[in-house]
Amino acid sequence: SETFNPLSVALALGAGFVARSFSGKPEHLSRIIQEGIKHKGFSLIDILQPCVSFNHVNTFEWYKKRVYDLFEEGYLPDDFNRAMELSRVWGDKIPIGIIYKKDKPSYTDKIKTLQNGTLLSGEYLSEKIRRAIESL
Repeated sequence: SETFNPLSVALALGAGFVARSFSGKPEHLSRIIQEGIKHKGFSLIDILQPCVSFNHVNTFEWYKKRVYDLFEEGYLPDDFNRAMELSRVWGDKIPIGIIYKKDKPSYTDKIKTLQNGTLLSGEYLSEKIRRAIESL
């Protein structure tokens, strides 16, 4: 069967931040993780990491020869259709970087009752539940 493509799935489901990085490029990976954390809303980061125990095909060297940074190519991650195309690129060349980024209201921004906090924060949480959680 075909492999699961988390990037395409995240894009299809409306994720506002979709990226990929490679563990062999720690500075790049760190920057991508920071950008994902800063993004308001759902972020998906696909991290390419070789398995030295069981995968003797997709090795560190295999990835190193194939990955290229979209940012260095001048790519702008605001085009959904281009992002969907890039999410499917795999083989001799593998794009890494921010594949798609769109600032939009997060789930909690859209739900009026959550604008003042969740049920587990502030005045919504009864004292009995608060004590139970604190005792854990």
